Amino acid sequence: MVAALIEKAKDQISDIQVEEIDVAANPAVGVKYRVMSTPAIAINGKLEFTGVPREDALLARLRSAAGIPKGASA
Repeated sequence: MVAALIEKAKDQISDIQVEEIDVAANPAVGVKYRVMSTPAIAINGKLEFTGVPREDALLARLRSAAGIPKGASA
């Protein structure tokens, strides 16, 4: 489910870079971002979502992080 949202975001925001990390295999990353459950999404070093986010909320947050004004196309 999250993978589909990320793919959609990558299609809409051209400069987005995505890295998927298995916190079971890399527990230090989970500790760093204070991940208590998965899925979890960090954006620019800050834990933003735990669980599966709504598509509009994820896209809005990614657009904001990319510096894309509301309503503008990426």
